[in-house]
Amino acid sequence: KAQHPDVETYYNSKHDKAGVDCTSCHMPRIKDAKTGKFYTSHWQTNPKNYLKETCLQCHHQWDEKQARYVIESMASHYQGKVRNAEFWLSQLINRFVQAQQLGVSEDALKAARAKHGDAHANWEWWTAANGASFHNPELAHESLAKSVSASQEGIKILDDAIKARQVASAPAAAPAK
Repeated sequence: KAQHPDVETYYNSKHDKAGVDCTSCHMPRIKDAKTGKFYTSHWQTNPKNYLKETCLQCHHQWDEKQARYVIESMASHYQGKVRNAEFWLSQLINRFVQAQQLGVSEDALKAARAKHGDAHANWEWWTAANGASFHNPELAHESLAKSVSASQEGIKILDDAIKARQVASAPAAAPAK
């Protein structure tokens, strides 16, 4: 199980390559309302809580409303990718039940289990992350697409095995008179 995917997926991301570090977004420099002095916040936070002090420091073309829209759009797009991967994983799991009930070969089940393992790992990594939609969305999309592909490949293996089993167990046709 992934233990700290947020940090690991941040590496080599657009923000990492641009020199933006974790503290830039999660521990911004803020101004004390009473003294007027600036200090680094030690309250690790979501950048959405301090858009002026985080996102808008680099993205000058945005205002706060636009920054929030971009962040929320990225999150929604990402969640759609996660749900799609989950749909195909559940389809694969359901097909296992059907295949086992029909008595397909252990070789086919083993091959489909390997595809399930790939699909599950490529999906689970992103469900363990908190900022996956933002830290490295390109990597998330690539990995979730691999999950979908592996699930679909596993389904095909099982569908082919189910069809072969059904053909093999079908009664022979009576000869024509």
